[in-house]
This record gives sequence, structure tokens and C-alpha cells, in this order.
Amino acid sequence: MSTQKRRQLNRQHVNPEIQQIIRKSESANMQARRHYKKAHASREKKILFFGAVIATIFAVQLLVSQVKLHTANATLTTTQSRLTSIQKTNDNLKADVKRLNDPAYLQQILRDKYGYTKQGELIYNLPSDKQ
Repeated sequence: MSTQKRRQLNRQHVNPEIQQIIRKSESANMQARRHYKKAHASREKKILFFGAVIATIFAVQLLVSQVKLHTANATLTTTQSRLTSIQKTNDNLKADVKRLNDPAYLQQILRDKYGYTKQGELIYNLPSDKQ
């Protein structure tokens, strides 16, 4: 048997009174459907609005944290370069301290800068070629 014949076999004749009740309730059903669609659309709009607000809040927080991270990275870079230069200066000063503890180096500085001589030494000043 085809499906169309089976459907026809399953049909029952509806009582005319019931048909009238169904026809009268159709307008109420249509109003209920409209109300449901409006309520559904309203709920959907509210959900989308609050979702957009929450997404905006998260986006703002993300941007603020990115700006803070960028600032911290810039500060870190400048601090690291400053640390490197200070470490170089510190290494140079430590080397100077080691050299100053050497008596031969001290004696050389005193002779060159300050013109000290040993007892009985004579100093000759020769003209330089640059003059």
C-alpha cells in the first residue's frame, strides 16, 4: 500500500462541534504564536545586548592589559640596557681598583701625572713633535 492510502485510512471524521471549537481557537492560537515570537525576539535581543556588553568589557580589559604589558616591556628594556652599562662601569672600576693595589702601577701614575721622581733622578722635558 502506498503511504497516501495509509494516511487516508488513519483519518477520522471530526465531529462538527469539535471543528467549530478548533476554528474558534485558531485566532487564539495565532495570538499565542505571535506573543511567543515577540517574547522570543525580546529575549534574544536581551541576550545579545548583554553578551555584547560582556564582550566589550573583556575587550577593554584585554586592551588595558596589553598596554600595561607594553609599558612594562619598554621599562624592562631600558632597565636592562642601563644595568648592562652600569655593569660595564663596575667592571672597569674593579679593574682600576686591582691596578691601584699594584705598587708599580701607582708609581707610574705618580710619575706621569704628578711629576714625582725618586731621590737623585733628573727629569728632562723634551719638546713634542705636535707643537
